[in-house]
Order: sequence, then structure tokens, then C-alpha cells
Amino acid sequence: MPELLLELGCEELPATAVKRAYTDLQANVEAALKGANVTFHRAHEPIGTPRRLIVHLADVASTQPESEKESRGPALEAAFDAAGAPSKALEGFCRGQGVDPSQVDKRDGYVWVTKKVIGRPTAELLTEILPEAIKGLNFDKTMRWGSGRMRFARPIRWILATFDGAVVGFEVEGVASGTQSRGHRFYAPESFEVATYDALLTELMKRKVEPNPAEREKTIREVASIVASGKPQFSDALVDENVYLTEWPTPIEGSFDAAFLNLPEPALITAMAKH
Repeated sequence: MPELLLELGCEELPATAVKRAYTDLQANVEAALKGANVTFHRAHEPIGTPRRLIVHLADVASTQPESEKESRGPALEAAFDAAGAPSKALEGFCRGQGVDPSQVDKRDGYVWVTKKVIGRPTAELLTEILPEAIKGLNFDKTMRWGSGRMRFARPIRWILATFDGAVVGFEVEGVASGTQSRGHRFYAPESFEVATYDALLTELMKRKVEPNPAEREKTIREVASIVASGKPQFSDALVDENVYLTEWPTPIEGSFDAAFLNLPEPALITAMAKH
């Protein structure tokens, strides 16, 4: 069954906003699909970096299921005259529903019409669902850019959106969706084309972007311990901040004038962690 891929690319988000943003984006998409009765499977958890939020769903139904819709019409006393013939009110209601007056049900003091509703193609639904999911993201601080009116944490620069390998067409704040993503801002800034989740992850790694926060954390903890002359002092908060500050963490050991070591150790640790 088809897969859905969404990558929202933007200027560097604040480190504290990244995880909540990609988690909320996934939740928004899933909630809309469930509301439309479109089934899917969450094959992977959402992931992201300061420059991209990535959502993936597998086994997405290609169409909505057929459903039934009940509509209530006028009260029985207003729907029929004394001889039992349809009134003008009933005839008008039936015209609006596209049925004959003989097809209505009578219950609970009213007339009712039950119609079958043909499901819409999921690809069509997604052109409405995805932009609303993006616009529905909330941040502690937002901004506007250019001449637009939309508020977001940082300017949106690209949108990769595909369903079953084809583009889901829509636009958010002048940015049209497509099949283009981008690599690391400095190592590989050129755009490239992909249509599937696995291809996106493969191509990002080739371009020095590790999209998985868990892998970035692993690199920070393991490689920093290798390159450091001493034993790194990691706090979870400090590591977490650095996980969401970079797309390609590369621990290095720096140095500074030994005279600065005359400061109290807690002041040194605090200053280096903060800056």
C-alpha cells in the first residue's frame, strides 16, 4: 500500500522547538487522516533536525471508505398535508438531497434521508490535510517574513510531500510542495530529488545530514569521549540541546589560555556549557 512522506524544510529552528514540532506535525497529520477514516500504519517515529521536520506513514489507504450520511428533514406534520401528500417543505428538502419524497424515512417525529457517500481519493484529501497540519503547528515564539502573514518559528524554505511516489500538490506561504530536499547547509547545500522515505534518509546521509536525533546523540556521546583528553562532563540537558543544534555533529577538542583556569571550576563549567 502507498506511503506518505512529508519533509518541512526551514531556517534553523530553536533547539528547544524541534522535537515538539516534528511530534506535533505527525500528530496533526494522523489526526486528520483518522478524521477522514483513512487507515495507515506508523512504520517510523517522526524525526527532525534544526532545518527539517520529517513525517512518514506506511500502508496508507488509497481512498476513503464508502460511508452513509443521515440528514434530518422537516417535522412529519410539516412534511405531509392532510391527505398524506408531500408538502412543499418536503419537496424542497428532497430536491436538496437529490432523492424522491418516497425514499424518506419517518421516525422520531421527522423525515430522514440516508445517502451513501463515495470516499475521496487519499491523494486528493492530502492536498488539504498537509498544509493545514503545517499551519496548525504552535511555537512559543513566532515570526513573519517577507510580505506574508503566516506566523511560524522560522521561515519555511522547502516542502517535500509525496504519496505513493507522486507529489502531493499544495502551497504554504508561497512555497510549493515538490520532491526536492536539501543537504547540509555548508557541506552539501544543493537541492536533490527523492520520492520515498528510504531514499530521503539515504541521500541525506550522503550529504552530511543525520536526520535521526537518536543517532546524533549517540555520535555526540561516543565520539566526544574518544577525542577528549579527559573525561567529558555530560548533562542530559546539554547533550539534548546539542542534538537539536546540529545536523551533522562532529566533536572536537579545543583549547584556551591556561590562565582562564584560575576561575572557580563551577564558573568554567557553567560558562562553557552555556556558550
